[in-house]
Amino acid sequence: MKLIFKTTLRFSILYLGLYLLDAFFKNNDTLYFYRYFSKILLSLSLLLFFLFNTKQKDSDKKNLVIAALCLFLFGDFFFISGNNGNMVYFIIASLLFIVAKICYSIRFLNKEDFNIIKLIPFLLFCFIYMSIIMSIVYNNLGQYFIPLLIYLFVAMLIMQFAYLRRGEVNVISFWLVIFGVIAFMIADSINILKMFYNPLIAYNKITVMFFYCLAQYLIVLGILKENKNAVKISV
Repeated sequence: MKLIFKTTLRFSILYLGLYLLDAFFKNNDTLYFYRYFSKILLSLSLLLFFLFNTKQKDSDKKNLVIAALCLFLFGDFFFISGNNGNMVYFIIASLLFIVAKICYSIRFLNKEDFNIIKLIPFLLFCFIYMSIIMSIVYNNLGQYFIPLLIYLFVAMLIMQFAYLRRGEVNVISFWLVIFGVIAFMIADSINILKMFYNPLIAYNKITVMFFYCLAQYLIVLGILKENKNAVKISV
């Protein structure tokens, strides 16, 4: 097992295989129950990949990633259960995802000072993004207006802290995490529109899971490749 998880290429092949298996179960109503196994194996494989390869000396930062991956794993369980139409499971899953993303956000936080002026274009983008999503689904939100607003805020928070790693970590780590966070944003957007706007939008049975799995893979890989002594991005 160690040989699989210690090599990025071998793990990537395993991760892709587990994703395809889970996607197959997700799109087959008679086999949907098996997602409890395929999705948990998918999330567990990512956790094992991190544990086998991390060289993080800061135990707090290491534990934040472990906590995030574990919370996503439990969140996936409730999310699968919520597909039977029970919104309680969706709410529990969303809460677990929110806490997991906060863990990621804290992990990305650095102690260096940053120029707030450089964040203005990014904050403007976040405002426009949240406004567009909320305007599309507003009429169908009802009692979920505040929870969705909080969820979107946390989604933007993780992107902000990922962006603030610019100039503090090596180039490959920065961009892997950024692309991972963007994939998270795409998955969240499609899922929100599916739940509150159009249940058939954007081939969501395929796209949500694809971007979600891609996000987790890129973020974990980016964290593992983080090296503050490497060549930095100029700012």
